[in-house]
Amino acid sequence: MFASAVISIALAAGALAVPAALSARQDPCNALGAGSSSSLTYNFQLEVVDPSAQDSATGAVLALVDSESDGLWWLKEIHQNATGDFNGWQLNGGALIPQLSSTTQGLVGSDMPVGAGSIVEFAVTNNGSANAGAGQTPYCAVSDADGDATIAVNGDANSFSVCQTPSLAWVLVYSASGDNDGAYAYDSCTAQKVHAVRA
Repeated sequence: MFASAVISIALAAGALAVPAALSARQDPCNALGAGSSSSLTYNFQLEVVDPSAQDSATGAVLALVDSESDGLWWLKEIHQNATGDFNGWQLNGGALIPQLSSTTQGLVGSDMPVGAGSIVEFAVTNNGSANAGAGQTPYCAVSDADGDATIAVNGDANSFSVCQTPSLAWVLVYSASGDNDGAYAYDSCTAQKVHAVRA
């Protein structure tokens, strides 16, 4: 009788623990700890900063530009105020969504899966159809006590770099590698954090 009571208590405790385990798996951003989320409530611009900089530091703006090679668009480092066809970003349910500037109509940008060693790419169409794979990678934001957010992908905020392409553009790369089929010069890469700066 005592053994069956212990088993019943153990089964009940296990059943209560299952919902907590499921919710952690449902939102992979939870694994990044306190302040992490798959959504932000504000529009922002993306900026790259040195990893040793304070969380509130700002840096070069990343603009979404046409890669001119395969129909995909890249996050390119710019040192000016122009941001191209997209002038801001939203993070919603793990999807990093570019926001159109007021002068551009008809384009829709969607994030793409981000593999190690690859340039961070987006699919942009002009027919209003979004990428069915958007948000599947998921992106996360990790906010500090002051509300300054750092972007993560694949559960990792520490593996972004800015690297130079053969066309001399400086683009955002995840987990840079010398094995990149000539997409960028590995020896040009510098480690960066990506901050979501309120627009």
